[in-house]
Amino acid sequence: MIKKTNMMIAMHLIYSIFKSFILIFVNIHLWKTGKSIEIVALFNIFNYAAATASFYLANLVALKNLRYNYFLSSLSFMLVFFMTALLGSDIIKYAILIGILGGCGDGFFFFNLNTFQAEKLPPDAMDRFMSISGALNKASSIVTPLVSGFVIEVLGFNAMVYALILLIGIQIYLAFHIDSHNVTSRARVDFSSLRSNKNHVKMLMTNAIISPYTQFTAMTGSVFLYTLVASESIIGILNASFSLFSILMFTIYRLLQKSVKRNLLMFIGAMASSFVLTLLLTPNLLTFILFGLLIAIGGSMFQSPLVGVQLSTTKKYAVDEAHMLGNLFMRVFMLNFGRIVFFIFVFAFYKDFTSSIFTYFLIYNMIAPMTAYFLGRNSINRY
Repeated sequence: MIKKTNMMIAMHLIYSIFKSFILIFVNIHLWKTGKSIEIVALFNIFNYAAATASFYLANLVALKNLRYNYFLSSLSFMLVFFMTALLGSDIIKYAILIGILGGCGDGFFFFNLNTFQAEKLPPDAMDRFMSISGALNKASSIVTPLVSGFVIEVLGFNAMVYALILLIGIQIYLAFHIDSHNVTSRARVDFSSLRSNKNHVKMLMTNAIISPYTQFTAMTGSVFLYTLVASESIIGILNASFSLFSILMFTIYRLLQKSVKRNLLMFIGAMASSFVLTLLLTPNLLTFILFGLLIAIGGSMFQSPLVGVQLSTTKKYAVDEAHMLGNLFMRVFMLNFGRIVFFIFVFAFYKDFTSSIFTYFLIYNMIAPMTAYFLGRNSINRY
């Protein structure tokens, strides 16, 4: 079991490098090329819509073999990177297609990851998995933005893309060395069970509530920050610094777990997640940098553990595999619904930091973490 867990952590690490590149540099590349936040929003809207659809398709593929999902995920990312490199300034014409392919990369991979987490990991092991995986992902995000930022500026965007394709080869290699198995059921969403289980419904709602928060904070470290510094290499240095602090916070969280109750740590993390948004009430380079550092407190002590609770409850509130897979699909649906709504507002109303919608985002995101905590408190306390 330890070997399987370590293998999954390794594959998640490589995936996080792909996602870090997409979230930071593909978004920035789209913004630079089109000089329009609408293009970035369109890319992300179709990315998360495709992630939802491909998560369900991954269930059908997994009836044959879960390994095929890793291959399909890697193939999707490979096409994203090739198209981004080859299209150049024409990329804005294909932002929707690239978004769909990126979403497929997410959906096919996360079906396997979430199924493994929900089905195989007990709560304590889940906490360890989320914490170690989160720290390693942050470690990879030190290298990815820092190295890729310099490579892009010195050798060009294409050079970094070809390096990422080599990593895809490693991902495929790992996929064919992980245990070969399949699921036996198609997802079944039991709406009667949802109506009768208020705690499960509340946990599902936390996905939709917190996902705009995570998207806003991700854009803060990429597109929003880039509009202030206009340099991929500086973005790389700043995000590397943010990631170092995140690793420290994940380590502190694991140490505190030994003597402090998880629900208290998560409450503190939710408070920190809400408070840190006040830094952006006066947006400038300094406040964005401080925000990038301090957001790590909420990420390690609230957002990452919350994902563990959400995944554990998908199995806890299920009677069989089909029901569990249905719960996982509903979680992904709610998660991506919140993300899509966020980017629809970005597409329709956001221009720059002076836009009213930026202030509304701040107000919502100051409320969202604590709302999610209190909504899911019963499940968090029992987790």
